Amino acid sequence: MSAPADRSHRWHLDARLTTWFFLRHSHHPPATAYNITNLASGVRLEGYNAQKASFSKTINIKQIGHAVLTVPVPSSATPDTFLITLPSLHIEGLIFGSPFIELDGSSYITSSTGFTAKIDYSGKGWLSGKKNSFTAALYPTGKEKEVLFNVSGQWTKSFEIYSGPAKYNNKDNLIGAWDPLPLSELIVAPLEKQHPLESRRAWAKVAAAISKVDLDTVSLEKSKIENAQREMRAKERADGRTWQRRYFTAQTDTADPTLTRLGSAVSLPENGDADKTGGLWRFDSAKSDAAHRQPALSEEAAGELAKELLGQ
Repeated sequence: MSAPADRSHRWHLDARLTTWFFLRHSHHPPATAYNITNLASGVRLEGYNAQKASFSKTINIKQIGHAVLTVPVPSSATPDTFLITLPSLHIEGLIFGSPFIELDGSSYITSSTGFTAKIDYSGKGWLSGKKNSFTAALYPTGKEKEVLFNVSGQWTKSFEIYSGPAKYNNKDNLIGAWDPLPLSELIVAPLEKQHPLESRRAWAKVAAAISKVDLDTVSLEKSKIENAQREMRAKERADGRTWQRRYFTAQTDTADPTLTRLGSAVSLPENGDADKTGGLWRFDSAKSDAAHRQPALSEEAAGELAKELLGQ
């Protein structure tokens, strides 16, 4: 059910507008693509991920996919590129009725600048530790033992940055500390001004029923969307076509340059695990520009689209 999961938001950070697009591009397997761009600086984060969940004492989730951070360089026409792998996670606090996410295992960030960071995650144990803890080390790519900088702290709170390996940490090689910034305001268009397929509008009746614990209405409204989507998928198969995503395109006929250049350093295959995520997805600027040039749907047209694709 890829259609009713198209969403775009924006928020202000230090008076600079940042836009956020994401799309549930595949329901089987469940996978989501996203693009976050700061318009003033040109800094962009994009990626996609799917999840494989299991249960053993708690909910464990393996994330499949990756992210790519692109940072323009003022003195060069070629931006710096950072390839980011995704950590596993599990849910803590279920038994106490106050669940929270805890990352575990390791993830990597490798870059076109020739450096790689390894990040190790841990949490609060029964007797010691703090939740959302991590340590990280930065080193020249391929030379993991030659640590240039190390970081330790909590990814939801504060952390400290030191030069050299962690075993030499002291006040003399402490470079600085990072504290969380105040949350920026997320700007979301009113439901009536959203496209019928944007998530908040498409699922508004389901969400309202959940908040009222009205399970009959939840089931009814959810079934309307799911049945309409199944009918649409069947019609597409009969016509020999696929649903065209508004903002993203799956790369199928060309190698991805970022994965080709950097993937081997962090054990990511050149196909980006596309067989497990419904494709190797990248933000499509041409599609985005075309979508924004389209005039807003009239109330009548929006109603017809919602009826056809969402059963509403």
